[in-house]
Amino acid sequence: MGKIALFLLLIVNAFYSLANPWFGVCAGYLFNILGPQYIWWWHFQGLRAFYLIALPTCVGFLFSTLRGALNYEIIQNKIVLFAVLYFLFVFLSYFTGPYVNVYNDWRFFDAYQVFITMLKVFLFFFMGLVCISDNKKLKLFALILPLAAFYLTYWANMQYLSGRFFIRLQGPRNILGAGIYTDENNFAMLFVTAIPFFFYWGWYFKRWYLRLGAWLVVPFAWHAIFLTASRGGLVGAALVSFLAGIRNPKKIIGIALIPAFLFAYVWQGGSILKERAKTIKTYEQESSARTRLEAWEAGLRMLMDNPFTGVGIASFGQAFPYYSDKTPRVAHNTFVQIFAESGVFAGIFYILFMFGCVWGAFKARERFPVGSLEYYLSDAVLVSLCGFLACSMFLTLNGFEIQFYLAILANTLIYLAKKRGNR
Repeated sequence: MGKIALFLLLIVNAFYSLANPWFGVCAGYLFNILGPQYIWWWHFQGLRAFYLIALPTCVGFLFSTLRGALNYEIIQNKIVLFAVLYFLFVFLSYFTGPYVNVYNDWRFFDAYQVFITMLKVFLFFFMGLVCISDNKKLKLFALILPLAAFYLTYWANMQYLSGRFFIRLQGPRNILGAGIYTDENNFAMLFVTAIPFFFYWGWYFKRWYLRLGAWLVVPFAWHAIFLTASRGGLVGAALVSFLAGIRNPKKIIGIALIPAFLFAYVWQGGSILKERAKTIKTYEQESSARTRLEAWEAGLRMLMDNPFTGVGIASFGQAFPYYSDKTPRVAHNTFVQIFAESGVFAGIFYILFMFGCVWGAFKARERFPVGSLEYYLSDAVLVSLCGFLACSMFLTLNGFEIQFYLAILANTLIYLAKKRGNR
């Protein structure tokens, strides 16, 4: 019965997306952030659900372009240019990287499959940039991350209440053990980026029960991060709680968010996270942190040896033995991974792209009326991006679509703010 309902939803989405590709973009990002194929995997067996979302969306996007129904003005800015150049150098590193076709025991990823995946990420990102171009579409698109995180917050806390996890909580996995959030740190990152949306959507809601409901999700999202025992997640959660607290329309309530987080950590942090948190300051003495430093050193050597091409997309692992005598591993740092694999230009344009989104969201709020959705979303995107970038210092997140989802929101807000300024 569930599989039939899923198939019917995909059919309805396909027909609607042919005429309204923006809706297909929303469905695609919800699918990629939530990962329903790993939560309810039995309904998705033998079904390529994302292709059934993406195909009609691409066709609808093409038809809308030919009809002149899409607003390409929204992508005429430096942020989008930096993003395109970043992807361009990532793609070039597949063809020019010297270690792409090296096969050894440390080939963690298939470079061709990663290349194809990044092409799909870029295609959907580009369609999102063009399609999410007005307030109505922005409002629906801005609900995707909090909706996905709301369910996963429920899922994570239910694992705790039912005792169905051991030591550190991982995200949902299918019968083969695959999933988007099988790494506890990546799972924590999801909640870090979602918490600002719960907080600021709460301010936007005028009805008390919706406001209270949105805010009540925040402590449960904190608890979900604590369950992962992720130090990067803890740092990210502290950062977004602090930033949300100080960038708040009512300072007293906002500042109260900071001691509330500290109280939640002391009360529900758990012994495992608290033990791991002790090593944040003494990271040189802790094995996990020490191996990260070894990987960063190897990544720097890769960059110095291959400054323009990098070692090649998804080739950090197989290149590692040539630059270090330590056990090969991924970089566990998004910036190091990009610079080492795709070269200095890819790394520079990625930094310009991400920090352009941060600065644009920061400045956009000034153009919107206090209390409007755009006003609160500007802060939600700003704080969420800061949380993502904090997590990216400890994790390899260059393939995660949450960053591109946030970038689409930032680009739309910047565009709408510019239009208000030109009136």
